[in-house]
Amino acid sequence: MFTVNRVTLLGNVTHDPEVRATKSGTPLVALGFATDQVRKDDKGEIQREPEYHRLVCFGPLAEFTAKTVKKGAPLYAEGRLHTSKWEKTKGQPQSRTEIIVDRLVLLSPKKGSAVETPQA
Repeated sequence: MFTVNRVTLLGNVTHDPEVRATKSGTPLVALGFATDQVRKDDKGEIQREPEYHRLVCFGPLAEFTAKTVKKGAPLYAEGRLHTSKWEKTKGQPQSRTEIIVDRLVLLSPKKGSAVETPQA
């Protein structure tokens, strides 16, 4: 059976990039990211419901992102879902689903302006 694990998001960065490295030394950057679900309520008024995501970039894409992306920046991101599972110190199961980014486009508030980052 053929399957697809692909995510496409358009939204805004919620905090400056968190810069780290993997155990093997590969650069890693994590970003908070927000999108909105827009709908009309019973009175016909537009309501925005935010959805928060965690984006993770590796390698050259992480290095570029760390240097150029700041809180509030509008981005277009493509990647795949990845869920990590672990246990806390008292044996409580924990999990977190992230988007592993392989394509990122920095959008400018100026109409028609965008910068595509290096591919992962």
